[in-house]
Amino acid sequence: MTKRKVDESQRSTRERDHDAMLKAALARPGVREAMEVYGNWQEKDREMEAYRSVTQDSEQFTTTNHSNVR
Repeated sequence: MTKRKVDESQRSTRERDHDAMLKAALARPGVREAMEVYGNWQEKDREMEAYRSVTQDSEQFTTTNHSNVR
């Protein structure tokens, strides 16, 4: 979490609520570790996107030439 150099009065209610919720969650045991595991999974999953995009079934197109039809 990065610290902002913004005056508290300039922050929105949403930002203050988010910070309070994050602080409460991180105070609970195991949450920080679970988020670290989740972050590692996200990184590995992003690395697999290239592989998945190449191995997906491609669309098949059928073309015909009707120029010889009389």
